[in-house]
Order: sequence, then structure tokens, then C-alpha cells
Amino acid sequence: MRGRALPGGGYVTTYTDVTAYKHAEQALIEANETLEQRVEQRTAELSDALVATAQAQREAEAANVSKTRFLAAASHDLLQPLNAARLFTSALRHHPGLDGEATQLAERIDASFRAAEDLLDALLDTSRLDAGSYRPDIGPFALADVFDSLQAQFAVIAEQRRLRLRTVPTRLVVHSDPQLLRRVLQNFTANALRYTQHGGVLLGARRVGSDVRIGVWDSGPGIAIEQRVRIFDEFQRLEQPSPWGEKGLGLGLSICDRLANILGHRLTLDSSVGHGSCFSIYVPRTEAWVARRRVSSMPAHLEQLPLTVLCLDNDPAILDGMHALLQRWGVDCRRALDVQQALNELRHGAIDLILADYHLNDEMNGLQAVAYLRSMLRVLPSVAMITADGSSELKKQARSLGLPLMHKPIRPAVLRALLASIRK
Repeated sequence: MRGRALPGGGYVTTYTDVTAYKHAEQALIEANETLEQRVEQRTAELSDALVATAQAQREAEAANVSKTRFLAAASHDLLQPLNAARLFTSALRHHPGLDGEATQLAERIDASFRAAEDLLDALLDTSRLDAGSYRPDIGPFALADVFDSLQAQFAVIAEQRRLRLRTVPTRLVVHSDPQLLRRVLQNFTANALRYTQHGGVLLGARRVGSDVRIGVWDSGPGIAIEQRVRIFDEFQRLEQPSPWGEKGLGLGLSICDRLANILGHRLTLDSSVGHGSCFSIYVPRTEAWVARRRVSSMPAHLEQLPLTVLCLDNDPAILDGMHALLQRWGVDCRRALDVQQALNELRHGAIDLILADYHLNDEMNGLQAVAYLRSMLRVLPSVAMITADGSSELKKQARSLGLPLMHKPIRPAVLRALLASIRK
């Protein structure tokens, strides 16, 4: 309604019908209210969905951590009887009274346990990778140390299969995590020996710019082009079976790929069907000088080892197996179920080496036992730690104390190489 005075007198008023405007205004208000309600509803739904997703993620992470903890806890119990069995079968294989058939049976038993060990190692490695348990400890080290340990580990297998296993001498120093890099090369070498029937396997390294290309060459069947694009995926195995009857889970190369990603290294594959393959990893080179750690690559059957070794383990079966194996090698093996028995043995005779298990009991682990023995005697012989724990933390602890670390099940060739290095 509008009004105004007229010049000659009077007053005029005009009226405008705003019904339609008010109806439109009301409709907009109602629409806005409806939109706000819908936005609030959708926001609440989205918030609930985010909460549910976060909860599901927490539950998944908790389940993954629980699985990892279970595997870590179970691995010791799983590896204990497997470790004892490997020790007994290795002792049996070296028994002088075996005829040809019995020797062959002992070798097949040992091969079966080795296959079970490889499968368990792959499962544990995958579990640790899923849980993010690997923490690389990067630093300079002599590549020859890794080559020597791999030569010692696989020499006996290659000899049994009449394959040539060669490592090219090198003075190169690389910048990486020695344990994780060794694991990659170990898987490469194991695969090469698994699929090679004639010829051999070569482990070598060469400079490529600022990197070192470390390769494992084999004279096996080669890998077809269509398989190469997925060879590093999980549960991928060659279509051609192993001539030695070995069967894996197809996890070894996927573990190599994931470890290489953790280390920031690059993997490559060169292969020709019918002519063999080469798996390589590129590692940064450094000019830093590091002292070489001498590791004997001598096969386990060449000579006797006149040593006295004290084995500390709370499992009598492990001690019996170690005693049986070391006796076959000419080693005087003393046994201790706990730290007090170990202390008594050390006080009553000269010991060249202590082989201490990490998982002793709830009150004391192997590192604590070594510290206790050192506090009581001040001077200890050489010590090596044996464990089913593959965590990076334990590796760092052992390295900081200068203790060699051997993982269960113990590989006889690696144990033999350690004993040979102690004797020298």
C-alpha cells in the first residue's frame, strides 16, 4: 500500500496484491528448510559412514596386528620342532654307518624339512611386510660379506644337484641394509637353484653409474614374456615345474619386490626362454671403507672342527639335536638348559663359542643371559645368537653388541661356516 498528497488537495492511495509474491516467498522458505534438512541428514549419514569406515579400519588394523603378533608368537613354537628335526636329520646324513639307500632317505627327509622351512619363511616375511615391521638400517658395508654368506648357505644344495654355484669376487661397498638386501639375493639364488637342472648359478656385481647392479644369473628354462609382467606379484609361480620337485607358494619374488621398495632399490629381470634368466637389484655405491667380516664358504663335509661349543637353550630336543650334529663334525658340545648351568660349564672348562637361543624363558632372553654371564665372568668366549625372531629391532641389538645372528631353523652350512671362522 502506497499513499501521497495531491497538489490541489486531497490524498491518493494505491494498493498492490502481493499474494503471489508471498506464496513464492513461502515456497522458497519451505524449500530452503527442506534442503537444509536433507543436507543435515546427508551430513549425518556421511558422518556415520566415516565413523563406520574408521571403526572398520581400526578393526582391520587390530586384526592385522593380532595376526602378526600371533605369527610372531607362534613362529617360535613352530620353528622349534622344525629346527630340532633339521639338526637330527643333518646329523643322520653325516652318520658313517649309513648305506646308500639310508643316505638317500636321509637326504629326502632333509629336503622336505628345507621345503617346509622355506614356506614358513615366506609366510613370516609376508606377515612382517603387511604389518610394516621391517625398519631398514641403512649404512655402508662390503658386498663380499653378503656374497660369502650366500655361498656358504647354498653351496651344499648346489653340490647335491651337481650344479656350479659361483660368486664373483668383489671389493665394492654399497649403501643399503645388509640383512634386507641379503634376503632379496637369497630369494633370487634359491629360485635359480630351484628351476635350474643343468649348468649353474652365478652371483656377481658390476658398477652402473653411481649404482651397483647385483645380479643372479642361471642356466634354467627362462621365463616367457607373458609371465614377466606378473612374476613379482603374489602367488605367481613358473608354469614349468621345478626339476627337483620343489614347490613354493609363489611369494619369494613378491617379497623381493616389497623389500626393494622399502629400501628404495630397483629390480630388473632379463630372461631368454631356454637359455636362463638374470634377476638384478640396483643398489647405491659408496666409496666408504669398511672392514671385511671374514666368512668361510667351505662345504660342511671337508674337515673336522676341533672346537668346544656351549649350547644354551631351554628346549632339551634342540640341545640333543645340536649335540648329535656337532659330534658328527668333531666338535665337543656342552649343553645348558639355563643360565646357571651355562655359568657352571664356563667355570669348569675352556669354551670356544657360545650358541645361545634368544627365547630362553619369561624372565630372561638370550641377550640378557649373555650380559649376565659377562657380568659374572667379565671375559666371555665368542657368542652367536640363535632365534626365530626376524624383527629389525633384534637385528640392530645383536649388531650393536657384535653378535652374529642365526635364524631358525638353523642351516647346517651356515653353522659350519660360523664354526670354521671361529677356529681361524
